[in-house]
Amino acid sequence: MKTKQSLVLLGAAVVLGTVLWWVFRSPALPVQVGVVSDGPLRRTVDEMGTTRVRAHTDVNAPVAGRWVPMAMQEGDMLAIGARLGVLYPAPADAVAREQMQARLGSADAMMREAETSVRGARTGLDDARRTRVRMEALGAAGGVSPQEVERARDAFSNAALQLQSAEERLRAARYDRQQAAAAVAGTSGDGAGLPISTPQAGAVLAVAEPHERVVSAGARLLEVGDPRDLDVIVPLLTADALRVREGAAARMTFGGEAMSTSAEEQPGDTIIGRVVRVEPAAFTRLSALGVEEQRVNVVVAIPATVHLGDRYRADVRITVWEAPRVLRVHASALVRDGDRWGVWRVSEGRARLVRIRLGERGGELVEVLGGLTAADTVVLFPNEQLREGASVKMK
Repeated sequence: MKTKQSLVLLGAAVVLGTVLWWVFRSPALPVQVGVVSDGPLRRTVDEMGTTRVRAHTDVNAPVAGRWVPMAMQEGDMLAIGARLGVLYPAPADAVAREQMQARLGSADAMMREAETSVRGARTGLDDARRTRVRMEALGAAGGVSPQEVERARDAFSNAALQLQSAEERLRAARYDRQQAAAAVAGTSGDGAGLPISTPQAGAVLAVAEPHERVVSAGARLLEVGDPRDLDVIVPLLTADALRVREGAAARMTFGGEAMSTSAEEQPGDTIIGRVVRVEPAAFTRLSALGVEEQRVNVVVAIPATVHLGDRYRADVRITVWEAPRVLRVHASALVRDGDRWGVWRVSEGRARLVRIRLGERGGELVEVLGGLTAADTVVLFPNEQLREGASVKMK
């Protein structure tokens, strides 16, 4: 009898304990989770840039006089040497003639300097070509890494661009010398007009003086450039620019305005360019909040297949570090654990705080150097209700 009563009491206690556990147990917290994965990671510097016609020239009045322009408007295509108008010089006194002679001498010196720059750029291109050929041969034999071969190819491309820029400066210097010589000849007092022509082929980008009127010496008449030859100017903060290297990849989007003749690059696609120069001097610019910032222009070359225009907006992401395969976790999973970082790892329905070591950060993903393995499940956007060993359920 006593044994039967004991079993009844024991059963009642088990039932009561089960009911109490069910009533007072902590409910499982609903959490959003992600999976730790292996894959590529890229760290970038993001900024808005502006397209620029790289080869462009301002056509200025060599002397004061009456400007009679040809009928033209923005967008008109011009051949090299096309006549833009006629300038009828104002009478010049002895002082003005001496100034024009001095300008002619300065133009001669600038032309000689430009010729020297072209010779130096050609020598640099030859050196870069020999280095590229040598590195490609070593790379094929396994003597150097693929990254070194790629750097040699980028150096050759940059040297070719430097030669092209030097040749363009030489053409501009020859034009300035020609205009200075014509100005000296035009002040002879015979009243003959001074023809003004374009120093390069391209499109009319801007017409500063569209109507006949008297202009001063040096007045800007119009701007001519080749809209098929573009680069992108990206004003980076100096702290970010320190991490950018020439030859770095730059991914650019132009929205629906991007036009391309390449089958792989449709409007709105990401265009891949290369950093060709980080300018040596910074400048001060006010931010949207009125704070002074030190910025420096980074020049990015874009493919010739991309047809845009001058001063178009570009959203640019310049790569400063990348790896083809690393262990990655979503940045929203990170929590501070004292002076270190940690994540809440989910195992068998329970949350466990795990300390981890971090490497590079790339947008929404972060490199994990230790503490996790691939396929681990972690809590994203953890809240303060999480505790060690807390029961969780995935949303």
